[in-house]
Amino acid sequence: MEARRQATSPAHHIAVLMVVGASFLSACGGTEAAEETTTTTVALESTSTVATTTTTEATTTTTTLPQVVTTGATVVVANASSVNGSAGRMTELLQAEGFELGTPTNSTEGSLGASKVYYADDDESALAVAESLVRVFGGVIQLVELPTVPPVESSDLGGATVLLALGDDFADQALPNTGLAAASTDS
Repeated sequence: MEARRQATSPAHHIAVLMVVGASFLSACGGTEAAEETTTTTVALESTSTVATTTTTEATTTTTTLPQVVTTGATVVVANASSVNGSAGRMTELLQAEGFELGTPTNSTEGSLGASKVYYADDDESALAVAESLVRVFGGVIQLVELPTVPPVESSDLGGATVLLALGDDFADQALPNTGLAAASTDS
């Protein structure tokens, strides 16, 4: 039968020769120096470690609150609720937030469940202030163009171009988003 030949590494040959040499010296009754055993370790494999680096980037989110315009148009609050005197009290709250206000009045629309904000359609400042009022009230108030004859007792707003018809939903209530008005600007 044919003998198989195995491939061996040079390190394997050195290790075998050392073992054979040590056995030979021991068998021959070698010198005292030969009786000392020397152990040699030969690394047959090497391992290397590669360091990996992970970089994490911080993400910054900036939230910009809508700008609230409180000047440039006069607002009149008309009581369209079932609560007497609520237009006057709301006028004071809006003045404290920086809005320019006219004299409060009563609405001719009767008692409204939901408030409305009217604006003069030919005045950009009136639209900006009216939109700001809607934001201050939490975005839940209807925004509509002011009719030729305003729905107030005197049928005259005295130069005001924005009308808040205050319904039962916000009569004698605090303003829900007063923090927005802190960013008010003139326009």
